[in-house]
Amino acid sequence: MPYKNTALKFLLFSLLWVSTTAFAHSPDFSSIIISKTENGQIVLQITSSLTAFQQEVNYVNGEGAYKSPEEFQNLVLQLFKSRFSFVLNNNDTIKFKNSKVLLGHETKIIAEINSLPKEVNHIYLKNTLFKDLHNSQSVAIFLLVGFPEEKFTLQRDNQHELNIILEDENWIVPTAKSDYISLKYLPYLITLIIGGLLLFISKK
Repeated sequence: MPYKNTALKFLLFSLLWVSTTAFAHSPDFSSIIISKTENGQIVLQITSSLTAFQQEVNYVNGEGAYKSPEEFQNLVLQLFKSRFSFVLNNNDTIKFKNSKVLLGHETKIIAEINSLPKEVNHIYLKNTLFKDLHNSQSVAIFLLVGFPEEKFTLQRDNQHELNIILEDENWIVPTAKSDYISLKYLPYLITLIIGGLLLFISKK
């Protein structure tokens, strides 16, 4: 029995190490984590491979746009400011401070969040930091009380956006108003079409 437990732990550790290593090497995948530190500070962390950041910075600014790590970090922060949005309850745009880039094989953007509303019923998050990379995907995770516990994938299919509302203690994707309007008037449209057909037939 001890041998089996040891083997199981080793297998789980190996799988975790392989997945982490693969993530660090893949420019297509990134993660967005919003959590609270031990001292109560709410922090945003965006993680991807250094290759992903380099490819996007070069694509936007051209080859040779930076000559030092500091210049590269500044360009990454410019992308972050222009390509990342976090809005709560439709009108509360979240502000970030003390943003910094931690360079490494797995590179991170760390930013502090000034404050959050006491109650949250709508979440809009958009991350187009890596939108120019093929098959770019970001996994968003909220580790905060009152926020959804599941993870969400932002990708090209959803314009790299997360848009969800809280209804009956469940987080759901809101129905577009245009869809609602079209369904509302669908019976009238059907009646109009049938009436037109009958009028056409009667004339013939």
